[in-house]
Amino acid sequence: MHNLTQYDLKLLQVFRTVVECGGFTAAETSLNITRSTISIHIANLEQRLKLRLCHRGRQGFALTREGQQIYNGILQLSEAQQHFSRLVASLDNQLSGELVMLSSDQLPPSRLSWLAKVIDQLAEVAPELELCLDTAPLQHIELALLRDEAHLGLMPGYRQIDGLSYQPLFSTPIYLCCAQGHPLFDRSDADIDDALLASYPAIYPGVDIDPAGRAQLQKLTPKAKAYQFDTRLALLLSGRYLGYLPEELARPYQQAAQAPRLRFIKPKLYHYAFRQSLVRKQNPKEQTKVQLAFELFHAMMDS
Repeated sequence: MHNLTQYDLKLLQVFRTVVECGGFTAAETSLNITRSTISIHIANLEQRLKLRLCHRGRQGFALTREGQQIYNGILQLSEAQQHFSRLVASLDNQLSGELVMLSSDQLPPSRLSWLAKVIDQLAEVAPELELCLDTAPLQHIELALLRDEAHLGLMPGYRQIDGLSYQPLFSTPIYLCCAQGHPLFDRSDADIDDALLASYPAIYPGVDIDPAGRAQLQKLTPKAKAYQFDTRLALLLSGRYLGYLPEELARPYQQAAQAPRLRFIKPKLYHYAFRQSLVRKQNPKEQTKVQLAFELFHAMMDS
C-alpha cells in the first residue's frame, strides 16, 4: 500500500475499532456490522498491507508486533487530521488577498497534476484567497520569502539559509543525455567513459547544486549554461551538447514512436537525484495564511 485510498482509510478505522474494543465480537455493536464482515475487512487490510496484524481464535484476540505499530500509526494519522481540521476551523472567515507561490524550476506533468490537486483543496478550504503562481530564479524566491513578498517557494533544498524553513517534497531522477546528431548518439555505452565525455561540450545549470550532482557535472566540459529544464532541452536537441535532464521530461523524446531524438548515456552510472523542497519564512507576516497552505501541501504529500 503506497497511497491511501478512501477504502484503505475505512479498513484502518475498522481495525482501530476492533483493537479498542478488544476483539471482533465486541466491535460488532460499535461498527454495526457482523463479525464475519469485520473478519473480511481485517483480512483485506492484512492483504493490502502484506502484514499479519492480529491473532484471533480460541486463545482470544491479540495484536502482532506489526499490528501494534499499525495501530500507533493510525493514532498519529488521526491526530494529524484533527490538527488540520482545527487549523481550518480557526481561520478567519475574511481570509483573503493573494497567496503567492514561486517555483524555481519547470515542473513535469506528474508534479503539475499533484500541484493541481493541492490548489483544488486550497480553493475549497479558503475560497477567498487569490492564488498567484509563477517561476523565478532561486535567489529571487529566497529574497521574496524573507521580505514577505511571497508566501511559499518550491525550489531545491540543498542550499538552506537562515530565516527559512524547508520541507522536502520531491526527488526526481536526472540522467545524462545527448540528442540525434550528436557524435555519441549512436555510440555504444560500452565505448563511452569519462575521458570521452569530457571531450565534448556540455551544458551546466549555472547555479550550485547538491554534492551528487556536482560530482557528475565535474566529469563534463562546460560550454553552455541553462538552469531551466526547457531551455536545457533546446540546447540538447541541437545535437551540439551533452547535458542532464529529468527522466520525465526526456522520456517522450527518448521513446519517440518513429525515431528517438534523445538517448540516455549509461543511465546506471551517469545520473543523480534532483530534490525539491517546499520553503517558507520561519516567522512570516501572514502566519495563518502561510500555515494553512503549508499544512495542506504537507497533507497532500501522503495522499
